[in-house]
Amino acid sequence: MREKLTAIIFILILGGFFILNRVITPPEISQSERRPLEKMPELSFETVKNAAFMDGFESFAADSFVFRDTLRAVRAFNVFYIYNQTDKDGIYIGESGFGKFEPVNEQSWRQVTDKIKIIGDVLKEKNISVYYSFVPDKSIYSGRELPGFHADLAREIMTSELPDYTLIDITNSLSGENFYRTDLHWRQNFLKPVVDTLGEAMGFKVDFARFNEVTAGEFQGVYTGQAALPMRADMLTYLKGTVNTAMYINERTLEWYESDVYDSEAFSGRDPYDIFLKGPQPLIVLENPDAASDKELYLFRDSFGSSIAPVLAEAYRKITLIDLRYIDWRMLPALIEFNENADALFLYSSQIMNNASVLLVK
Repeated sequence: MREKLTAIIFILILGGFFILNRVITPPEISQSERRPLEKMPELSFETVKNAAFMDGFESFAADSFVFRDTLRAVRAFNVFYIYNQTDKDGIYIGESGFGKFEPVNEQSWRQVTDKIKIIGDVLKEKNISVYYSFVPDKSIYSGRELPGFHADLAREIMTSELPDYTLIDITNSLSGENFYRTDLHWRQNFLKPVVDTLGEAMGFKVDFARFNEVTAGEFQGVYTGQAALPMRADMLTYLKGTVNTAMYINERTLEWYESDVYDSEAFSGRDPYDIFLKGPQPLIVLENPDAASDKELYLFRDSFGSSIAPVLAEAYRKITLIDLRYIDWRMLPALIEFNENADALFLYSSQIMNNASVLLVK
């Protein structure tokens, strides 16, 4: 009798979930994870034969399962607080909030330095001073011993591969408070130590008293969804200076247009950090006739550069931001002019350094 009752309950639960999954339409995008969910794969003789259907269906079933977010939260709670594991799929909780530790991919870091050399050699011919730096992985400021990023190894690779250029090490200019608790990015209004370190090496000074702090609002960063656990929301505050507009290039027409430095509409979108210079953009130009100097800066950057560039614009008359993830290096001479006696700074996060293939340099 007990076995029959157990079997009936199991069938009811299984059948209930089956019905719910048929009735409730799963969303196309996971807002918490900021990614599109897998769709039902095409069913055909060929996809069954090569196992593509089963592989795709397994991913689809995992993404479309009813109560998925609730079950993810239950699993995360068990991992961190019942089993006391260090991490869940690389996501950890430390003094600086959520993070995802990544070891240094030595091969990728050397590939990035090769790409920097290709560009740097061209810039040096124009008497452009070439500097480089890296944003270390947030995990080293977690207050925990984690098997992740090693700043000494990263520094050793870059200095050995780039002896002709100047390394600006900002590792000691950062701490856990410089980063958002729920996101991988740094906080613009906490960048004074970093800017001071860059300025000391590059010969400029930024007066932070010239900025007004503006609060955009609360947001949950990318790690909240990946960890599947609630955490106190971050407050995004940006620094409004003398430069309020920038020139952007249209990726389709390659025509320039003017728009705001801080995009308030983007703050309500999928990635609130896109408030800084509209997020992913191939080319941006910031001009400041009231800057502290007449010098120009070419900033080769990723998303971290979006938030530091408006601050650096107080020191440089013109800053050209170049994101080589979205534009091929070989296209640049037709779109921008590299002027003599300027500065160039390669500033990449450890995430980009670990994924050299995303930089379009050959």
